[in-house]
Amino acid sequence: MRNTGAVLGVVICFSGAACAAEAPLATMKVTDVTVFKDGHALVMARGQAELADGWCRTREVPAPVLGTFWAFTAAPDAKVDFVKAGFVEAKETIPCLSLDQMIQANKGKEATIVEQFKDAPPASHTGILRGIIEHEAERETPVTRTTPLTYDRWGRYINPSNIPETREETVRSLGSFVMLETKEGMKLIQRDSIRSVTVGGKDAATTFTDTKKVREIALHVAAKGKAASGKQEVGVVYLQKGVRWIPSYRIELLDGGKAKVSLNGTIINELADMENVNVRLVVGVPSFVMRETLSPLALREAGLRLSSYFQPPTPSGRGGEFDFLSNALMSQRAAQVMEAPAAGPGAGGPDIPAEGQQEDLFLYALKGVSLKKGESAAVDILDVTVPYEDLYVWEVPCLPPMEMWRNIDRNQQQQLMRALGGARAMHQLRLTNTGETPWTTGPATIFKGATPLGQQLLTYTSVKNKVDVSVTIATDLNTKKEESETGRQPNAITIDGNAYTKVSVHGKLTVTNFKGRDVHVVVRRSFMGTGVKASHDGKVTASNPLEASLTDVGAEPYPWWYWWNWPWYWLRANGFGQVSWDLTIAKGKAVELEYDFYYYWRP
Repeated sequence: MRNTGAVLGVVICFSGAACAAEAPLATMKVTDVTVFKDGHALVMARGQAELADGWCRTREVPAPVLGTFWAFTAAPDAKVDFVKAGFVEAKETIPCLSLDQMIQANKGKEATIVEQFKDAPPASHTGILRGIIEHEAERETPVTRTTPLTYDRWGRYINPSNIPETREETVRSLGSFVMLETKEGMKLIQRDSIRSVTVGGKDAATTFTDTKKVREIALHVAAKGKAASGKQEVGVVYLQKGVRWIPSYRIELLDGGKAKVSLNGTIINELADMENVNVRLVVGVPSFVMRETLSPLALREAGLRLSSYFQPPTPSGRGGEFDFLSNALMSQRAAQVMEAPAAGPGAGGPDIPAEGQQEDLFLYALKGVSLKKGESAAVDILDVTVPYEDLYVWEVPCLPPMEMWRNIDRNQQQQLMRALGGARAMHQLRLTNTGETPWTTGPATIFKGATPLGQQLLTYTSVKNKVDVSVTIATDLNTKKEESETGRQPNAITIDGNAYTKVSVHGKLTVTNFKGRDVHVVVRRSFMGTGVKASHDGKVTASNPLEASLTDVGAEPYPWWYWWNWPWYWLRANGFGQVSWDLTIAKGKAVELEYDFYYYWRP
């Protein structure tokens, strides 16, 4: 019985399909928009419709992502059981902007046409305008389809390409002559020889009605197994690219270890007019597997053209779906350069990493938002005063082996030499989110009074959690790195018949505090090898080389040499090690942090 009822429902829909073209047009207004940071938005549009045999129509056709279009009715005992989309002919009255349009608009009226050829005097013809012959035909037109941005299985960026295709479309052609009925008979006057047209009488038309094909969606509403009637509220819900929000923070440092954190959201609307709309700004981006594929109901083969703020960002390796750099470090192929993406923000504006799919979605709700298509707005979302702590972090990154030096130029060698001395200590703020809402990832500008200290990235921070935000280089905290080889043991180990030499290294990191107060300092020295011991209660750790990320080896921002595949043998004998210290240095004092580690080298 259940299957029979389902079949009957389909038959009812098709039996009333002929009435769809005669159904009244409904105007749907956007009422709710849920905005994601990647430029997609979940849109709800609804309006009152007068049903004709259960049908209503709308010409407000969206461009939804495949599998994300749903139609509904507000009536509790009814449902939308059939939706169809297609092109229909519509008449439109527009001003006459060309001579051809004036001629077509004044068919049947008396007119005088003056024509003139190059070497002949003007000739005047008077009669009744019969217009220009028009013809429509279906033709296959060559077009190109652009492939979406993608990556290969090694995570390398693949440029979009243009694929030639053909598309069938309707082509309208106009005859090369104007028909004028005179006393002598029907005259055919070449259009390109006409110099003027005079239409007799005072009622010459200046507008004409044109017929064109427009997109249209028809909805069928059923109640208790039959077509509904009367006036009902209907609506559609769909996911479409065209609205984006970009978060930005202002962090103002106050006295007493407090900071005022203000979140502002910039909304970019290139989708539809919004009037008194409920807007929800989403923290986190769920996975839309078909986001590059339009629904057939869109009646388009390509998405709407949007501004650069909606283009995919250049893969920069900084979090989100572009975080594939760690795979390059793990490869054991022969040394070679891997094509690195361009640095800096992507072509689509700010490259703001998403929190990732592992985070629960959180919504910032805004009511009564009015924003026309093409407009942008900045809205205040939250202000909260939270505790913070000054923190000074010195990251000494892992450096590549000497085997790759022969493959790099002088400029790159100089960069490596500067890095050998160790990076400078960075001043950071450790903020504790004591508010009631999480903080989404976004750029943060830090102020002390009216003075800007810098702009950095504040990453996703849940309630009661802490986040470190870099400010600038710590100028009053001097750092010095010294390392020396303490011994070599040839043929220390043999792997696959290859003998490796054990190289032992002793290092010393000196931090001197020239500030007028005690400072909290975190020091991390990363290396390829195995840590042995460290002074001052330093913590010695080793990472799994198959799963270690760039963060594990102390690279922020990532140096260019992390794009290299290291020597094939390196990870057979060595892992990633790190020594870290967390301590307080008194004002005017210096601390010498010593450590020992070793690595295996194949001569």
